[in-house]
Amino acid sequence: MYTGAGFIAFLCIFGASLAGLWLGTQLPERYLSEATHKTVQHTMSAVGLMAALVIGLLVANAKTDLDNSRRVIEQFSTSLRLLDREAAHFGPEAGPVRELLRAFTEAKIAQTWTATVASPDHSRSVRLLNEIQDRLRSFAPQDAIGREARASGLHMIDDLKQTSRLLALQTSAHTPHVFLIVVIFWLSVLFFSYAVFAPPNAAVVVALAVAAFSIAAAVNLIVDMEHPFAGYIKISPAPMQEALDQMKP
Repeated sequence: MYTGAGFIAFLCIFGASLAGLWLGTQLPERYLSEATHKTVQHTMSAVGLMAALVIGLLVANAKTDLDNSRRVIEQFSTSLRLLDREAAHFGPEAGPVRELLRAFTEAKIAQTWTATVASPDHSRSVRLLNEIQDRLRSFAPQDAIGREARASGLHMIDDLKQTSRLLALQTSAHTPHVFLIVVIFWLSVLFFSYAVFAPPNAAVVVALAVAAFSIAAAVNLIVDMEHPFAGYIKISPAPMQEALDQMKP
C-alpha cells in the first residue's frame, strides 16, 4: 500500500544529500580537510548506528504484529467453523443461528479487508454476535449431546468476542509517527554529512539516490506491514472465506 511515508523519507534523505553536495562546493578548503572529514565521519557513525538499530527494531516489531494478526485470523476462522458445526447439532431449529453466523462472518470479512476508513464500524458485527449468543442461550436441548453442544457453542462465542476485540486492537495499533520522524531526521543528517565531503559528480548523485530510495523502501515496508489487511503485504482472507463457504447450507 502506498502510504506516502516512503516518498517523504526519500525526499528528505535525498534532498539533504543534494544540499550537502551543494554546501561542499561553497565551503572554504579549510573546512574540507582530511582531519575534519574524519572527525565528522566518526561522529556521524554514532548517528548511523542508532538509526540502523531503530530501523531494525521497527521492522522486527512490524513483522511480529503481522504474524500475530495472521495467527488471530487463523484462530478466528477455526472458531467460526467449529461454532457452525456445533450449531448444526441442534437440527432445523439452529437454522436462524447459522444464518446469523454467516451474516456475521460476511460482515467481519467486509469490515476487515474492504473497509476504507481508518477505524471501521464494529457495531454491526458485535450486534450479530450478541444475537447469536442470545439465541443459543434460549435453546433448551433435551439430550446430553444437545446440552454439550449448547455449552460448547456459548464458550466459542466468548472466544470469538475476545478474538474479535484483539483483532480490532491489532488493526488500529501502529508505530507512533515520532519514531519515523526521528529516524528520517537522523538519516537525513547522516547523508548530508556524507555528501558535504563527496565530489559533486553524477556517480555520487546516483549512489546517493539509490541509497535514499532503498531506505525509503524500508520505511514504506514498515508502514505497510502495520496495515496487515491492505496493501502489498497483507494477510489473505482465504481462511475466513473458506469458513464462510463451509457454512453454506
